[in-house]
Amino acid sequence: MRTAKEVTYTVKKANKTRRGPGFIPMLVLLVLIAVVGVELVKMAGDIKAGQNSQSTLEARKLQLTQENETMRSDLDKADDPAFMLEKAREEADYVFPNERIFIDINGVGD
Repeated sequence: MRTAKEVTYTVKKANKTRRGPGFIPMLVLLVLIAVVGVELVKMAGDIKAGQNSQSTLEARKLQLTQENETMRSDLDKADDPAFMLEKAREEADYVFPNERIFIDINGVGD
């Protein structure tokens, strides 16, 4: 049989082992959770920046597609002398010799 002292020692020892996780494992767990949280916040920022970049690039793609369609249309009309003359006047400020040019000094109608 056991003495009362041995039983008390055994109970104290059992109570010490059932205490739960120690301070160091809990600290490591908290640091790990903090690091994961910081990385998630960084990733969320990167995703937002990527989405902004994507929408900018999609808008640019749409603009370039429209410019391509305009150029394709102009290329289809390249055989038409009237169209070419109009393009030369618009884009290259072409004028015929001895043609009168009026300059608006007020800047209205640009």
